[in-house]
Amino acid sequence: MKRKKTMTLGILAILVLLFATACGETGDESYETEDIYYEEANVEAEEIEDEAIEEASETGSYITNTDIDGTELDENGFLIGIRALDYVELFNYQGLLIPADVHQVSEADIQRTLDDVLADFVTAEQLTDREVEDGDTINIDFVGSVDGVEFDGGSTFGMGTYVTIGITQFIDDFLDQLIGHTPGTEVNVEVTFPDEYHEPSLAGLDALFVTTINYIAGDPVTPELTDEFVSENFFFQGWITVDDLMEGIHTFLQDDALLNYLHDYLSTQVTVNYMPERLLIYYENAFIQQHTQQAEQFGMEIDDLIGMFGFDTLNDFIESSRGDIEISATFSLVLQAVAEDADITADEQEVIDFLEDMQPGGSEMFIDIYGMPWLKQFVRNQKVFDYILENAVFA
Repeated sequence: MKRKKTMTLGILAILVLLFATACGETGDESYETEDIYYEEANVEAEEIEDEAIEEASETGSYITNTDIDGTELDENGFLIGIRALDYVELFNYQGLLIPADVHQVSEADIQRTLDDVLADFVTAEQLTDREVEDGDTINIDFVGSVDGVEFDGGSTFGMGTYVTIGITQFIDDFLDQLIGHTPGTEVNVEVTFPDEYHEPSLAGLDALFVTTINYIAGDPVTPELTDEFVSENFFFQGWITVDDLMEGIHTFLQDDALLNYLHDYLSTQVTVNYMPERLLIYYENAFIQQHTQQAEQFGMEIDDLIGMFGFDTLNDFIESSRGDIEISATFSLVLQAVAEDADITADEQEVIDFLEDMQPGGSEMFIDIYGMPWLKQFVRNQKVFDYILENAVFA
């Protein structure tokens, strides 16, 4: 079965979810991926792991305050001190059987996806031949002023905005004054800002909004599926005909199913004889950092964030996600085991080429954010996915 390599975005979503918080610069030491490296590094790993476990036993938890800055990865993007083949039982990754119900896409699935795609382009019928009535949804533009001086936030800048009379909340009786007017006309809407208005400089003042009624929104209109429509809206995907779009949807659905199947298989069906405790600690800390950063984005402490999820303590939150953390660690370990056995690596140029193909001009940004070791791991994992699927047996 010949496949196109169109899985980048899907794999990006999964791998970023699993590894994004485990990024940064490499540690001071670098190692060669030879047997002697693993023998020496595993001795160091055991010592590190023993120390981590001893510390954890004293605190009653494996949770630490260590930042996940990529120091668990060597300069080649491999887990430091961990030879994955020592822990993972190799499966038939050069002839993995993919069940028919995974890779076969039905016409019904394609039609549902096409309907979803077209739904994003649905527009409202633009009525201009009658007066505005109460309950109408209309598209308007306006420019507001007080004593002849325009004020910040009082204009649509010609971009148009939808409002529904009787439902949308505007100041005073703004929208009611538009009833009875015909689209295409300009209405001088006079209102008074409330005394308790959120912008003190406008509170209690009289204002004039010169308002243009663009049109009344009628019934929804789904665009006709034509080559012209496809070329205008999907040229960036390389699709210029309806056939291109339909083939693209088929490929997307198939790749998405294969991606999910392979992720589940590598995470749950491959035998891992022993999971290095330090790897679990590493991903536990990654989990903590991920949600700490999320809390910061919302301007809150992590305790507040986990409270929103219904947990009293960070420990409770982590324990509830223990299965996901273990899956992340397993997934990482299995991918590296395949890479080790098949001698799959990624160098800096491959990383740059991959990033530029994904987002032209964005490679430096990604390297600054994630660091080269993590990106080498990411691109290598992409190559592992491609390798397994290119050699898979499709039932």
